[in-house]
Amino acid sequence: MPKRSDDLRAKLIGLGQASTRKSYYPELKERLQQLELFRALLESAGDGVLLLAAETLLVLDANGAACRFAGLPWEALTGRPLATAFPELAGWKPHLAGNAEGFVPQDGPRTVGWHMADAAPPAGGEERRLIRQPAHGADLWLELALKRHDIGGMQYVSCIARDVSERLRAEEELRESERKYRALFEAANDAIFLIRDGLVRDANRRACELFGRSLDQLTSMAPRDLSPPEQPRSGATHLAEDIRLAKAQAGEPQFFEWTHLRADGTPFDCEISLSRFTLRGEPWLIAIIRDVTEQKKLREIMVQTEKMMSVGGVAAGMAHEINNPLSAIAQSAQNLQRRLAPGVPDNEAAALMSEVDLERVQHYFELRGLAKLVSNIREACARAADIVRHMLDFARRSDAERAACDLAVLLDRAVELAENDYNLKKRHDFRNIRIVRDYAPGAPMAECAPTEIEQVLFNLLKNASQAISQKAYPQGEAPCITLRVGTRCGAPGLPGGLGGADGVMGMGETEDLGEPGAADADPANTEYVCVQVEDNGPGMDERTRVRVFEPFYTTKPPGEGTGLGLSVSYFIISRNHGGHIMVESQPGQWCRFTVLLPAVRRAA
Repeated sequence: MPKRSDDLRAKLIGLGQASTRKSYYPELKERLQQLELFRALLESAGDGVLLLAAETLLVLDANGAACRFAGLPWEALTGRPLATAFPELAGWKPHLAGNAEGFVPQDGPRTVGWHMADAAPPAGGEERRLIRQPAHGADLWLELALKRHDIGGMQYVSCIARDVSERLRAEEELRESERKYRALFEAANDAIFLIRDGLVRDANRRACELFGRSLDQLTSMAPRDLSPPEQPRSGATHLAEDIRLAKAQAGEPQFFEWTHLRADGTPFDCEISLSRFTLRGEPWLIAIIRDVTEQKKLREIMVQTEKMMSVGGVAAGMAHEINNPLSAIAQSAQNLQRRLAPGVPDNEAAALMSEVDLERVQHYFELRGLAKLVSNIREACARAADIVRHMLDFARRSDAERAACDLAVLLDRAVELAENDYNLKKRHDFRNIRIVRDYAPGAPMAECAPTEIEQVLFNLLKNASQAISQKAYPQGEAPCITLRVGTRCGAPGLPGGLGGADGVMGMGETEDLGEPGAADADPANTEYVCVQVEDNGPGMDERTRVRVFEPFYTTKPPGEGTGLGLSVSYFIISRNHGGHIMVESQPGQWCRFTVLLPAVRRAA
């Protein structure tokens, strides 16, 4: 601003000319050059700089940026109160004492969009304030820094005004971006861990639900703390985890199957995607965890169904081919017994013609055990015929009459039948087992063939009681079978399972299916009546569990089981009734069979 520079120059030159000591003039000239240089620096600064009177806050001087922020020329700004430049400061008095301790920043009105906290002033009488300054177009956000100065015994205040509009806008955009990504993070249907230095540092809502732990609990744990000591496919958990984390840290994305534990110790299978990313210059890992327990059950069901279908295709032909020679063997054994029996006219006549004493022949047969051998042949034929009959039942689709049935009633009937099932030689007596009934009131009816479903339930009860007889119970524990009837929405492997971890609703909780046809259109919303038969017997290992529905597979000793009971039950439920049958087990503790049958649609 040339006017102010010229006035200053004239005053200083006049002072030098009037002085009797002309030797000071070069020094004054040098000071003048320094002042002009300082003024040029102030004018080129992007920040507004104002010099104020300490007591009145009148503007004594200001640079070009300050005039621009105030929207006033230098002449209109100087000599006026600071509030003339910045109307938001009207009536405000700064706290500019020498000691700034205990200072509480004063703040003008804000819009909801800005949340920048004023910085606490350092010691030495400085105060900061954030204001919004009216301007042409978008308003300016200015950060003011005021500080007291003692110059030549006079008190002044410097005011530095900095335009922080772009910074605040960038901060708000960053916050908005963080809010969006956080919303996506929390809304994800898969569990997500953010991992640094081998520890979980953050987790989303789904992770808390999946593991049954709070966020505070998860963020103080390592992934291995949420896993069993051994992985089914990878060996020791800590070694397998170290390998996966190291590869991911090296930039090699990992995708693998893993077994985790819920807070109650229940294991569940999951698929994990592990990859590296950089945040604020530090390497992080993101783990996306998908619970595949239900999908694995569905996969097992599909594999089992295809296997059963392939076996069923040849079962009928095999049954007929075996039936013919089997009938001939059984009939021949029967005729052999009859033709050796005394008292039969034809036998007596043949013996007389051959001059043979029939009673002595019969006695010889008994002494040599031939009669028992023939009886064994007939018993074996009867057993083989029973297997053939099961194979035919296994292969053919039932044409039994269907009706709306209460599965709780059918289950009670099956219990009555099973009470007659005992074998003292094998220490097996169903009547010594405690039966616990947990039937949900108001459960819907299921359309089924009652005799077939009774057969299935009886098979399950019989298997449970026979398994219980093989377990030695400790003191205070008794054999027990728990029966449950409830509802479930959605088939295994599909979303929509309701209730607890097994998806079963109890206490009469049922769901309105809406308009007719809605369930058929969406399998995930199909309502099923659920029956569970759970025993506290020895359970079964995973190898047995995955094969339990296979035809002719049995863990019983030879001669005690055909291995077709559960296979036939599987076909009755899945093929004849469009339902599902599944098995879960904890070796040494319990085994649970679950049967799902489509519910009869209730009137809208």
